Amino acid sequence: MSKTAAQLKQLLSLGENQTLEYLTSCELKHCGPQVCAFLNTQGGYLLCGVDDNGQIKGVEYAEQVAEQLESQLKSAIQPPVLFSVEVQQVENKQLLVIEVPAGKDIPYAFNSDIYIRAGEQTQKADVDTIRDMVMRKQVEPTRWERLFSSELDEQGLSASACKKLLSAKRIPKEVAQAEQGLLHQLQLLSLAKYGRLTNAADLLLASAPGKRHPQARVRAVCYRHKADDEYQDLQHLDGPMAEVIEQLITFVMRNTPSRARFSSANNQREDIPMYPEQAVREAIVNAFAHRDYSNFAGGIKVEVSPAHLKIWNSGAFPQGIDEHKIQQGHISVLRNPDIAHGLYLQGYMEKLGRGSVVIQYACKAAGLPAPKWHSDSSSGVTLTLFATEVTTEVTTEVTTEVTTEVNTEVARMISLMSQEHSRDELMALMALKNAEHFRKHYLKPALEITPALVEMTIPDKPTSRNQKYRLTALGQQLKQQLSDKKTS
Repeated sequence: MSKTAAQLKQLLSLGENQTLEYLTSCELKHCGPQVCAFLNTQGGYLLCGVDDNGQIKGVEYAEQVAEQLESQLKSAIQPPVLFSVEVQQVENKQLLVIEVPAGKDIPYAFNSDIYIRAGEQTQKADVDTIRDMVMRKQVEPTRWERLFSSELDEQGLSASACKKLLSAKRIPKEVAQAEQGLLHQLQLLSLAKYGRLTNAADLLLASAPGKRHPQARVRAVCYRHKADDEYQDLQHLDGPMAEVIEQLITFVMRNTPSRARFSSANNQREDIPMYPEQAVREAIVNAFAHRDYSNFAGGIKVEVSPAHLKIWNSGAFPQGIDEHKIQQGHISVLRNPDIAHGLYLQGYMEKLGRGSVVIQYACKAAGLPAPKWHSDSSSGVTLTLFATEVTTEVTTEVTTEVTTEVNTEVARMISLMSQEHSRDELMALMALKNAEHFRKHYLKPALEITPALVEMTIPDKPTSRNQKYRLTALGQQLKQQLSDKKTS
């Protein structure tokens, strides 16, 4: 999450330390060693546009400088890694804030030199330090994504997925221009080694990774009603990661009803998706980037219902991260940096740790309740996006203006209701003949939304043959608003 001015001032008040460095310059030759040092140590913040005494000098043309610097850093630092470069304003001056995680693939090098952080100082690592870093790396267990994928060769890769990755705008020049063949290009991206493909390459690029890794398969299900056990749509997806991501996004948007937005600031009804596509995209990409693939009983599941959208993936939050920190966009060590980098190159990931913030902002802008994350080491991580509920706004003059978001079917029924109606009468008003369709798409959503727009005349006997339905006070207000919008 972007740091506030108060948070930045607090950082400035701390002075330079093991995890904080000031630079007046934004030049690559000055920033590169600092970022490299943080990666090789324990992460940290680099504030550009600040002198050694913590005085804010600012950065001219900060947006352009930030974009250029981020691209240069990611080309000059090896192995590939994600970090965040953002522009922040303090005291009417713009700063560059570079947030760097503790690297998972040390040693990192900037222009072939290895740097470390020693207290407040950044320095080149000596031979003994480099040897120690390499030795520690050798004794650490190899990450699952770096293990060789069994029985996968070039013939098992998807030609279209490889083309999409290697032609991406963010692909390094040395990779795009390499002439030694596909395996060599993938080796430059840490997706192959010694002529063999890794598990990360399998998930990102193979035509059917589920053949070798059942946990790579994805399940998507749509329930029409809150209490339904039967599903309306079900898919099991297997293929190159980017392709599956796009299929999942399409699944969610296809099975999510549009909603009509009415507000005093808008004179016309606007039909919009229940969940903003930006939030859906970020949530799905995050599940693929951060899940634990080493759990062979794991997976990813997307569940769509009228009340919510749930995205579950196996594996708990990384160590040191909880629900509160994930909401803040707290930067952390990636569980799958090779997979995350492959998604970044193709434009699916922008900033490390920023997906959660994008999701929250998109939901808030769409008028949705705040999303929630839940992590359990035994069951995995679940992100829930909630559908809208009807809300009322009462002015100080006690005149009520209803601002609501409902699906178009419910809005149509409410606009036609004038008294107490039986089910058959309501169907006749709307020229509907299919009773089950009417129940699922019109009546039940109007009864279940909170607060309700429609109520039963005999609530204790919902199946009574004498049952009728009428508008609640809120339903009457919405009907009036619909009428006002129609005639305005």
